Amino acid sequence: MSKKLNEILKENHDLKKELEGILELIKENEVKQKGFKVVEYAFLLSESIDEIAKKPLKYLEEIFEIDKAALFIDREAFPFERESDIIDEKVYFVEGKIFKYFFLEKKVYAGVGRVNFISEYDVCKEMNSYLISPIIENGKIIGSLNLYSANPKRFIERRGTDFIKDLSFKIAVSLRKLFDAERLSKQMLIDFLTGSYNKLALYDFLERFVNMYERYGKSFAFGIFDIDNFKEINDTKGHLAGDDFLKSFAKILRETFRKADIVGRFGGDEFYLILPEANNLMTQGVAKKIKDIVARLRVELALPETLDITGGIVLVPSEEISEIKPEYIIKVADEKLYKGKNTGNGKIIGVNDDILS
Repeated sequence: MSKKLNEILKENHDLKKELEGILELIKENEVKQKGFKVVEYAFLLSESIDEIAKKPLKYLEEIFEIDKAALFIDREAFPFERESDIIDEKVYFVEGKIFKYFFLEKKVYAGVGRVNFISEYDVCKEMNSYLISPIIENGKIIGSLNLYSANPKRFIERRGTDFIKDLSFKIAVSLRKLFDAERLSKQMLIDFLTGSYNKLALYDFLERFVNMYERYGKSFAFGIFDIDNFKEINDTKGHLAGDDFLKSFAKILRETFRKADIVGRFGGDEFYLILPEANNLMTQGVAKKIKDIVARLRVELALPETLDITGGIVLVPSEEISEIKPEYIIKVADEKLYKGKNTGNGKIIGVNDDILS
């Protein structure tokens, strides 16, 4: 009887341990499921490509104890505005053909060893296992999620890859959402007629340049310009000729100035320029270039001889700018513009009200 009882007690003990193991496994799975949701939501709620580098990829590493999580993106499929092709050593913009060469099939690749996805980016240094999942949109591979671990047993092929496949789909959705939002935002800042930046963009850019000055002491110049007697083009040649002039003027402005310079249309026949790291000597050169563009178009488009340009240019910082705020900078430049108008047109007024051209 005692022997039988001991056997029953032992069986109960073994069952209890087995049950505890199952409960522990369930608890682990619940924690993992919550972790999955955190990472998924972090990707879907990211508001920029920089945020993807800073949050969801780091969450992926921390929650699932992964040594390295990296996102590779086809730079042709998603030409995000960015300062570099590498963001925080987490997000890499690469040529799309790389995915074609690596993924012989549209499946998750996992295994032991080092797989250096791209030779120039040694992201798997000192890693002993890998998991690389394609990111697919409309049947085309547009990126990959690359996970690496120093533990050779961390990733085993075809085991536990369902979450990664699902996450890769969510990443594709997130990238498309971010890129479409960026493109739409950019379209909102572009003047439909000239293809230059518009008035809305002006305030955004000036805020940035003011911040750069306040943080790093970076100077800049701002100019606003008005085409003199523009109405004569519309009256003598028609509104389409007027539109052609505005488009040509904006195009030549963009081609003439540096890539870092901002060319925009303030409205009507008024344009603006923002020139980073400018000085007084540079503003004199700007005035001459702008006058030359108008003179050139006057000849090329056979426009009235009275067509000219008047403008006002300010430097930040300078004694004239007592408040370094976008609204005040525009106000001072505008006052110079109208000072030029009131003294007979065709003048560009610079620092200390000097006539630059």
